[in-house]
Amino acid sequence: MTRLLLALALLLPDFALFAHAGPPFPIVVDQTVGPWLVSVWTDPDIGTGTFIVVLEPSGDIVPAGTTRVRIAVRPESGRLPEAAYDAVPQPVRYGERHVAEVAFDRGEWWSVRITIAGAGGTGEIQTRVEATPEGSIGPIGMILYLLPFLAMGFIWVKAALRRRRPASSPGRGIEASGRDGRAGTGPSPSAFRRAR
Repeated sequence: MTRLLLALALLLPDFALFAHAGPPFPIVVDQTVGPWLVSVWTDPDIGTGTFIVVLEPSGDIVPAGTTRVRIAVRPESGRLPEAAYDAVPQPVRYGERHVAEVAFDRGEWWSVRITIAGAGGTGEIQTRVEATPEGSIGPIGMILYLLPFLAMGFIWVKAALRRRRPASSPGRGIEASGRDGRAGTGPSPSAFRRAR
């Protein structure tokens, strides 16, 4: 039992290493900017957050030339100036996709400004996002996820202790004395009928 507790104590501090960061989620969906229909997906982890900007033509005509996408972020508290990052285009079959990695130094709300410039025109989208720790579930979440395992461990230990108890203990329904009342001669046939 002591070894089990020691193993748990050693593994719990590293619990965050196995946490799942989660997929990106949309913060802007199908907003028209110039000739483009723009959707923005993000995974705003503290440290390095990721923004994915998807551009689809809003009409039948696909704008010619390259489009430049720039992501600018600043904390809503105003403690830092705005920082801008160029998004890198990725090859796709239809429309355009641009990805930018952005630095978030603290978990708080950030203002996000996305500038799109190209041959088809220039436009801007403003939104906000909350930077969160990567894969962190916090102490309360860790306790909640740990409860089912602790409950199963408790049930297992209880069953193991119950199994070690001798069969001739009081209250089991089998008499400890023999047919004629002498100890050690075995249970009487009536004890077997009562035990069923």
